[in-house]
Amino acid sequence: MRPSTLAPSSITFTQTLTASLLAATTMLTACGGGDNKLEKEVTKTPAPIVTSDFVNLVKDANCANIKNRLFVIDQKQVLWDKAGSCADAAYSQTLYGMTPQTQLCSNSDSIAGPRLSCSDASSESLFKTMLQNLDKADLGLGNQHQIQQIVVPGGASVAIPLSALIAPFYRGVAPNNIVIKDLPAWNKFWEVSGVKAPTSYSGNDFQSRMTLGTFFKTANNCSITQILKVSANGQKLVADYFEEERIAIASCDPDSKTASTPMNMVELAKIDLPVEFNNVSNARISYKTLDQGVNSGITDTRNLIIKDQAAWTNLWMSHNKSSASIPNVDFSKNMVAALFLGERSSGCYAIEDVTAWRATGKIQLSYHVRNPGPATLCTANITTPYIIIEIPRSEEVAEFHSIPIYL
Repeated sequence: MRPSTLAPSSITFTQTLTASLLAATTMLTACGGGDNKLEKEVTKTPAPIVTSDFVNLVKDANCANIKNRLFVIDQKQVLWDKAGSCADAAYSQTLYGMTPQTQLCSNSDSIAGPRLSCSDASSESLFKTMLQNLDKADLGLGNQHQIQQIVVPGGASVAIPLSALIAPFYRGVAPNNIVIKDLPAWNKFWEVSGVKAPTSYSGNDFQSRMTLGTFFKTANNCSITQILKVSANGQKLVADYFEEERIAIASCDPDSKTASTPMNMVELAKIDLPVEFNNVSNARISYKTLDQGVNSGITDTRNLIIKDQAAWTNLWMSHNKSSASIPNVDFSKNMVAALFLGERSSGCYAIEDVTAWRATGKIQLSYHVRNPGPATLCTANITTPYIIIEIPRSEEVAEFHSIPIYL
């Protein structure tokens, strides 16, 4: 049997088709088409960053109890922004590439001062822009960049030290709450406030400190509002405050010829976190004052919770050297909270404005400690200010928050 052969016409058609395909492929390649074009389209969008790797890197970090945040920038880079209560490593910002092993830039606190460096020079400008705008949701990069914040499992909240300003009233239409982080904003606020700006005992120039304020909007200026505590949970600041409406016939702002609004302002370290104001008015705990004054027999600083009669008797005998009888407390229903400032050098010191409330499963006690300012005239005598109150009994842990205020 003779082997079969293709007809000449078939051979010609096959060869022609093959040549045509080869020519078309060559033209597509020369024009940047074909498979190369498809590859470019596929690789145009990078693979998503594995955020769990970064969360594992930062979730248990040291010196990050105040601020501990992660941001993904354009699915190409990750910014780690942290701050804590360490003495010589209070803050740091680090810019990474796609993985925690690729560090592009860093900025950190040190004994010798701030240290900024970039191993990737092309990232330096972007990094510096973010450093100047850490309090903004877009990190100052604008809508041409995609910014995504990663949730970092938070630890326990940490209370931020505060000092109160003597700023009792705002005259005119007051805002709800304010956060002031620079001197121009501070000056502008007081220009329209109708009152004189309070003196900052810290000499706040807004380089390292900022101001928070809350306002009670009422036609009667005898009402009160007060910021009690500011805490950080790594992702944001929470300012607990209360407000209380008080009705009076006479004005509590004798210098005002127009309507005025009660307000309260505090200073604290500048922290580039969003601020949430939390009204705890409904969580306040009523109390009864058992004793208050400036001459206690207890000469060291103490904050105490007393839950039984024996401890109460011992405390009272140490505190009260006179023949005054011990106040009666029913410890089956109530307990005692005692605050002692210890020895002070003049009669200008005192404990004022005690507020108790419940938050996060704990009893919170906030109070102002009155201090003399630079121009205050005080009696030159040793005092030991104190206040002792009775509050409903609780097995919850108690936290005390001292807020200095300068005359």
